[in-house]
Amino acid sequence: MRCPVCDGQLKDVLIRDLGGITADITWQIHAGQCEEHGWFQTEVVSRPPREIFAVTRPFGAARRIVVDGREHFSFSTSWSDLPQQERREKVDPLDASYWQTKPLSK
Repeated sequence: MRCPVCDGQLKDVLIRDLGGITADITWQIHAGQCEEHGWFQTEVVSRPPREIFAVTRPFGAARRIVVDGREHFSFSTSWSDLPQQERREKVDPLDASYWQTKPLSK
């Protein structure tokens, strides 16, 4: 997991397995901290995450982050840009290429 603002490696990465909430699908929360931009987290539910959220602390509430005067609460990942047919294929939900966030406009 990388910071969606500066693309830096997050530290203090935590993964919490939430168990089988839906049928036989395991839910996980992944959280990590950027020294400059704070905590971020995402949910993994058998597929790569669609968004990474700015949060107050690991497993905490969403928070607002302002970048170049624009307010953000979440950052879309490359997984969201894939065509529907590709998203139906079996993939490794931890493949880093699916976790990349879209560059923020400067």
